[in-house]
Amino acid sequence: MSFLKRASRDRTATVDYVAKAMDQLRHAGADPTAPHQTRHFVYVPGVKAAQQLARRLKTPDRLVEVDTSARTGYWLVVVRQSMVVTPESMASLRTEFESAAAPLGGAYDRWQVDLQGS
Repeated sequence: MSFLKRASRDRTATVDYVAKAMDQLRHAGADPTAPHQTRHFVYVPGVKAAQQLARRLKTPDRLVEVDTSARTGYWLVVVRQSMVVTPESMASLRTEFESAAAPLGGAYDRWQVDLQGS
């Protein structure tokens, strides 16, 4: 089971996606303070840019995949990482991914939390 969380394109938006994710985890019977598998989606123009971004974002605790995209001319970089979902952790990852993608013409799109053991 997974919950799709769209990253807000408007930073002034009043929707708190982290709080919503934590509420959904609680509602599903999962501990929102425990680590959960997260997936982050970043789009970049071209396969070479996607491969370069994947190398930049790869760490020992992350699985990074490059895939085709439904967006014409763009490739998708998916970063999987187990982590505790907090406003601070999500903001930190968003900043990291946006900073890595921007020079390549890419953009951070959204994130998702997968329930462990569901």
